[in-house]
Amino acid sequence: MSRLAPVSATRAGMLACICDPSFDAPANDNAGARPRALPLALGFAFAVLAQTLAAGVLPLAGALLAPRPSLATLPFAALMLGAALASFPASFLGDAFGRRTGFALGASLGIAGGAILAAGLLQRQFTFACLGALWLGMAQGFSFFYRHEAAASAGRPAAAAAGVMAGGLLAALAGPTLAGFAEALFSPVFLVGSAVLAALAHTASLAVAVRLAPDVRPWTETGVAGPLRAIVLPTAVGMLAWFGMSLIMAGAPLALLGCGIGEGAVFGFIALHVAAMYAPAVPLALIGRLLSPQVLAFAGLALVAAAYPLQVSGQPTLLAAALILVGAGWSVATVGCTGWLHQAARPGRLGLALHDGALFSAAIVGAALAGRLF
Repeated sequence: MSRLAPVSATRAGMLACICDPSFDAPANDNAGARPRALPLALGFAFAVLAQTLAAGVLPLAGALLAPRPSLATLPFAALMLGAALASFPASFLGDAFGRRTGFALGASLGIAGGAILAAGLLQRQFTFACLGALWLGMAQGFSFFYRHEAAASAGRPAAAAAGVMAGGLLAALAGPTLAGFAEALFSPVFLVGSAVLAALAHTASLAVAVRLAPDVRPWTETGVAGPLRAIVLPTAVGMLAWFGMSLIMAGAPLALLGCGIGEGAVFGFIALHVAAMYAPAVPLALIGRLLSPQVLAFAGLALVAAAYPLQVSGQPTLLAAALILVGAGWSVATVGCTGWLHQAARPGRLGLALHDGALFSAAIVGAALAGRLF
């Protein structure tokens, strides 16, 4: 009887794994130093630009295309659903194949999502708009792991996470101007230019991702992961903050339209909100090491709660104040919860996936309830 050759292990998406077992098994991109903070912040910034555009487009697209008013917030809810669905692959694929592959995959999903959304708007297809929002959300789910990448290798994880999130501020501020140019380019078709620009923003994020320094080794496998119970409290506080942010953010565009604010001006309000989501990260990146992550988490949650009475006022100025307050509260709470998560115990792959998945799931519930409450 002839001796059977040993079978080599294969890996999904890598045909090179099917090779002679006498050679070394093909590795992922874990073969170098950790990336500097600037590339992480830059990759996140381009993803935030796409997020800013999507946050302005999707509620309006829902209002224009939904077959009935109760479904108008469904595209925004699909954005959050996509982010939640991406939490597990973002955690496990990034560790299995390396940070470059994980972040590049997320950016590629964003490119496709922006293109599908643009097609749905051109064809006035509500289903396509929801599908594009879903893929854009999946890209967003991958991009939020930039903060975990920074926090994992830092002595002060809250400050490191804030440094990455601070990169989103410039993108949020540039969003309305860029959206104006894009809309003028695709005029008279409304919102299509912004959807195309979101796809281009993820293209830039992809260019950054493939240039990231490769991992030394998967960081979630260096040392023993902490117990899952260590993530319960920071996850619960984060869920409340994300629920409140999504509830107000999803309902604000329609509330502004009801107050007589023009459709084009809604982008300005949303951009103001997104800028508030990342502005607190700038000072926190500098002084975050001096503050307790738990204090930051609960302070941010208090700001989110304070925004709700302003949202139901029905006055444009108070609606703008609610968007600013809930954005700032979300930022402070997210920085605090991320620092708390990495400070309490080294989270494993499952812990990170459960944490981010729970945050986005809370945001889904908030977006779904926005159409009924506001």
